[in-house]
Parts: sequence; C-alpha cells; structure tokens
Amino acid sequence: MKKLLVLFTALCLVFCLVACNDGENNVSTEPTETTAPATTAETTEAAAFVEVKVIDEKENPVSGVMLQICKDTCIPMVTDENGIAKFNIEPTGEHKLSVLSCPEGYVYNGEPEMHLVDGVTEYTVSLDFV
Repeated sequence: MKKLLVLFTALCLVFCLVACNDGENNVSTEPTETTAPATTAETTEAAAFVEVKVIDEKENPVSGVMLQICKDTCIPMVTDENGIAKFNIEPTGEHKLSVLSCPEGYVYNGEPEMHLVDGVTEYTVSLDFV
C-alpha cells in the first residue's frame, strides 16, 4: 500500500510540474463558488492559507480529490475525509486552482483553472456523480 501511495504521489508531482510549465494554455476564469474571507484567518507576508472544500451534488464532502494551486510553482494536495485541502501559499499574486483527479464515481465539470482572488481564503468545488 505504501509503494502505491508513493507511486501515486510521484505521478501527481510529475503531472503538476508539466501542468505548471505549460503557460500557453491559461484560461482566465473567476472561481466557480467562493465564500467571504474567514474573519479569523490571519495572513502574513510570508504565507497565506487557502482552504478548498470539495462537495458532491448532495453537498456531502468528497475525500481523495487531487487538487493543485499554482503560481510560480505548483502545490498538489489531496482532500481529507472532510473533503478539505488546506494550502499554504504566498499571500498575493495570481494563483490558479485546478482539479487534477476525482475518486471513482465522480467527475469535475467546471472550469479547468480557477483564478484565486487575493484575500479570499475559502473556496468550494462541486463534483458531479458519474
């Protein structure tokens, strides 16, 4: 099981590096759904935290979704049992959120890349049932 997890992580990192280096196909879109910035979230000049929650059509959390946020480099992350992935990113600049893969039974039908808005710390991504 550990070997499979290591292989999966390595493949995701390779995909991330390839996707981040392909700057010619950027799609300029706004986030599909956002919530107001968390009032208790603190950002520093060194880092900001962005939380992405992935839900299904019935608003249930979906675990095992591979996401990434890219600016100069990409940060891949897999949602936990609560459907949440927490990213530690630079506080400003153009960041893009992408859904890389979904667990069996789900599909992502949204925009290929969502441009994050400075100051917004929480995003929700919806998946459809297959």
